[in-house]
Amino acid sequence: MKMKNLLIGLCMIGGVYTSAATAEVIQDCVLTGKVVNVSQVDDTMRVNFYDLEHGELATCMMKRRAKRGRVAADMTTSGLEIPRGSKVTYAFQQTRSESKWQLLEVQRPVLLSSKL
Repeated sequence: MKMKNLLIGLCMIGGVYTSAATAEVIQDCVLTGKVVNVSQVDDTMRVNFYDLEHGELATCMMKRRAKRGRVAADMTTSGLEIPRGSKVTYAFQQTRSESKWQLLEVQRPVLLSSKL
């Protein structure tokens, strides 16, 4: 009986360990960039990222591409109205099975007008 309980316990621990290993974050980045194009038809925007930082859970492997000026992405606006020229900050996390983007901050450009 003790041996059976031991085997069941080991199997449960092994199952928890493998599920935790597959959810391991292998890349974690905080990216800041400028919106260079907005498509109302597709509900997407093109962002050129100029500042990349490592996240808390892993390093950011995109930093090498950023040195060559090659980090840009087409993002969905998710119904938000984000005009061209806005500064956006995104969090990017990648595990072995999926990649996730999360919008953290939007700074819209301020249009100043003068009355003559």
